[in-house]
Amino acid sequence: MKREKINLKELISKEEIIIVPELHDCASARAAEINGFECIMLSSGDFACAMTGVPDLQLLSLDEFVWITDRITNAVSMPLLIDADDGFGFGRALNTWYACRRLAKAGAAGVLITDAAAQSKAGVLPAEEAVLRFRAAKDGLEEADSGAVLIARCDVNPVEHFEEVINRCNRYVEAGADCICVLGLNSAPAELRFPLAKQLSEAIPGWHWYPDLMSHEGKSDVDLDEIAKYRYKFVGVHYSMHAAMLAMLDTGKHVMESRNNVYVDNHYDDTGFKCFSPMTFYLRDGYWAELESRYVVDQEDALAKRITPFFVKETDRF
Repeated sequence: MKREKINLKELISKEEIIIVPELHDCASARAAEINGFECIMLSSGDFACAMTGVPDLQLLSLDEFVWITDRITNAVSMPLLIDADDGFGFGRALNTWYACRRLAKAGAAGVLITDAAAQSKAGVLPAEEAVLRFRAAKDGLEEADSGAVLIARCDVNPVEHFEEVINRCNRYVEAGADCICVLGLNSAPAELRFPLAKQLSEAIPGWHWYPDLMSHEGKSDVDLDEIAKYRYKFVGVHYSMHAAMLAMLDTGKHVMESRNNVYVDNHYDDTGFKCFSPMTFYLRDGYWAELESRYVVDQEDALAKRITPFFVKETDRF
């Protein structure tokens, strides 16, 4: 189905906090859209695992990120943000400019860039170099003329170096950052997370991103309603690759043991979702069948129309 594109800045203007699933491909993006999320992010780590089968060691190229950006933004209506680490620059700000420009032209509604040290070394860039990286990132986004926003992630520990974080982030905002993410918030001691989040928002202008929605012992690490009061407009959440791996391992185990496919057919019935095939999610609304039928002389030649009865079942639920 052709869906109206969601505008990121209009979304930000709303009062509520935006929960942003951090995803890895078109299928996970489509699932998030069906679930009702309104904004998504490409997780560099999950994308690396899905794309290469190795940990996120920053081995993927800018071309691979541009490739997936183009595909996801053509698959769903939600604004897509890209976790681009240092901007594929290996410490060179001009490379960051180029990366941000290309990602925005490919359809990214925003790009997250970090102040992490060059070439994946430990630590962070000196403040002056970090400012230049963010300035280059902002200039690259503006060169693309797409309205894409810049999210500046500060990797300095706010518990140990609070004043440095404040100083850096204010300079990042001056350099053009639209939103600030202090990575160390979600690794701070539990009793310090909310006070730190509040203090950071009071000292740093603009929108804020809470780094990750996590939980321990069955309890969420953060109250979204509370942090929303302090200009936290976004909170990231990783679940798609994690859930996909667990489901594939669990289902595969049962298929291997039972030597049949009964488990996948009925195990997920109580979730409220059921489908004959992932193709169901793309064929059920009839968009592709109707679209293709416009351009064939003989309707029997319309592939989407022919395969729909096989993949779309009355028992489907989503």
